[in-house]
Amino acid sequence: MPLIRRSIDPVLERVSLTWSMPVLPERVWWGLTDPEPLPHWLGTLAAGEFATDNIVRIKHAEDYYSVSTILDCEPERLLSMTWDFPDEPRSVLRISLSSDAGATQMTLLHTGLGAETASYLPGWHTHLLYLEGLLAGRPLDPAGFWGTYEQLAAP
Repeated sequence: MPLIRRSIDPVLERVSLTWSMPVLPERVWWGLTDPEPLPHWLGTLAAGEFATDNIVRIKHAEDYYSVSTILDCEPERLLSMTWDFPDEPRSVLRISLSSDAGATQMTLLHTGLGAETASYLPGWHTHLLYLEGLLAGRPLDPAGFWGTYEQLAAP
C-alpha cells in the first residue's frame, strides 16, 4: 500500500500523512501544482499560480473555493501554503517531497484545523489516493470520491 503512515493530533489540531508515490519528484510536483492534473484529485485552479507569495484560488465544488497564500514553493521539494475555506479557520498545509529509489516520498502536514481536524484525515487520504491513481496512469472515477471518503472515515 502506498500509504506509509497517517496520524491525527486533535489537541494540536493537525493531521499528517506520509505516502510513497511510484513516480519521480518532478511528476509529483506536476500533479501538485499544474492546472491540468489538479481537477483530477483536488479542484480546479481558478486563479493564480504556485509560486512563493502568490495567491491561488481553487474551485472544489460549485460556488465553493479555497483561497491560499503560497508561503514557500521549492519545485520538486516543498510546497507550503495557507488553506482558507469558508466557515473554517485559516490553516497551513505543508507538503514535502524526497526521492526514494525511483519513487517519491511525500509528507503532508496540515495544521491549525480546529474543529475540522477529524474530517481532514480521511479527506487527505482520499485526495492522495486520487493523486496517486492519476500519477500512475490509472485515474480514479470522480463519482467514487465521497464513497471512498466515507469508507476511510468509518470507525
